Amino acid sequence: MKRRLALAFLGAGALVPAAARAQEAYPTKPVRIIVPFGPGGSTDIMSRAIGQFLEAATGQPFIIENKPGATGMIGTALAKNAPADGYTWLFGSTSTLAANPSLYKQITYDPEDFTPVAITGTVGNFMLVNKDGPYKTVREFIAYGKSRKPGEMFSGYGNATSRVPAALFEQASGMKFEEVAYRDAVASIQDLMAGRVHAVFPDQVVGESYVKAGHVRALAVTSKTRSPRYPDVEAIHETLPGFEIISYGGFAVRKEVPEPLKLRINKLLSDALSDPAIRQRFADLSLNVPSPPWDIATCTAFARKERETWTKAIKAAKIEAQ
Repeated sequence: MKRRLALAFLGAGALVPAAARAQEAYPTKPVRIIVPFGPGGSTDIMSRAIGQFLEAATGQPFIIENKPGATGMIGTALAKNAPADGYTWLFGSTSTLAANPSLYKQITYDPEDFTPVAITGTVGNFMLVNKDGPYKTVREFIAYGKSRKPGEMFSGYGNATSRVPAALFEQASGMKFEEVAYRDAVASIQDLMAGRVHAVFPDQVVGESYVKAGHVRALAVTSKTRSPRYPDVEAIHETLPGFEIISYGGFAVRKEVPEPLKLRINKLLSDALSDPAIRQRFADLSLNVPSPPWDIATCTAFARKERETWTKAIKAAKIEAQ
C-alpha cells in the first residue's frame, strides 16, 4: 500500500512540470486570429503586424481570418464558439467589446465571454470630408450643414466606432445627418471620395492612408487634443467644447481558456508590443501603445471601463438599440 501511495504521489507531481512544459512550448500548432472586419481596416492592420512578429518568434503560423459582417458580431460569435484551447484569438475592438451591446437588442455574445489578453493601442477618430468640399473648418462645416434642407446631409459608417462619433457630432452641433451603413470603414471612405456622403468618422489607423494620398481631407480629430502627427488638424473639442471620444483594439480569448495559457499568450503579445519596430509602426499609425504592455488584470479593467464609457456615449447620442 505504501508503495502504491508513493507512486501515486510521484505521478501527480510529475504532472506539474509536464503541464508547465506544455504551456512553455505553446504554440505547438497554427494559431487562428479572427478579425471581425474586412481587410485594410485598423483591426486587420494591427493583427497582421503582430501575427508576423509572432510567427518569427515562435516558428508557428498565425493565420488571420477576416470575418466581417453585422458590425463585427459574426466574427466575434465565431471566436466565442471556437474551442477554448488557446489556439483561436479574437482581435477585439471598441465596436465588438464596448459599443455593440448598447447598439443592438439581440447580440450573439457577451463581452464577458472573453478575457482581454492584450490592448494594442488607443486612437482618436478622424472627421473626414470630401477633398473638394466647400468647408475648411469644423465651424464652416456646421454652418454648411445647417444651411442645407432636411435629408441632404449624409454621414457614412462601417462600425460602431465611426457611427457614434457622428451621432455625438450631430447632437453637439445641432445639425442633422442621414446615416448610411456600410460593411466596413473602407467602403464608407470610398463613398465619401465619390461624393455620396458628406462626412465619415473612421479611426485614424484606417483613415490615414487616404488622408496622406490626398483622396480626402481630415477636417478634425475626435480626441480632446490634436494628434501629434497632424498638428494642423483641429480637434472637434476646439469648436464644440467637451467633445471627445477614442477607440481601442486588442486581443482576447474565450474566458474558458486555462489561466496558464492566458498568461502565456499575454507574455507573447507583451513581447511583440515591446518590440521597437512594432511600437514605431503603431506610432506611425497614430496609435498610443501602452508602455509597458499591460497584464491581463489591467487589460480587463480597461476594457470594462471603455464599455461603460461607450454605453454612456451611445445614450448621450440618443442612438436607439436596433
